[in-house]
Amino acid sequence: MEKVLYAVDELTGFIYAVAVMRPSKSLDDLEAKSVLKKFKTPAFAAKIDRSVISRGAEMLGLELTELITNTIEALKPVTVEIGLQRM
Repeated sequence: MEKVLYAVDELTGFIYAVAVMRPSKSLDDLEAKSVLKKFKTPAFAAKIDRSVISRGAEMLGLELTELITNTIEALKPVTVEIGLQRM
């Protein structure tokens, strides 16, 4: 459990930041590809430590894309509660 929390703590905030910048302001149409594109842009959500996210994926034995996809899917049921829109 500790590894999972380490891996997704920063990532959930990053995914949220990506979602609110999208026209839909939703997770429903968000793909890992879009998150990875922003992940490679240091100026976007600059305070989020990307090395923590990468190390977390390694600790879980997952590719970064797979961790991002899993985290997006895990956040979808609480979309409204976290302040995002449903499509």
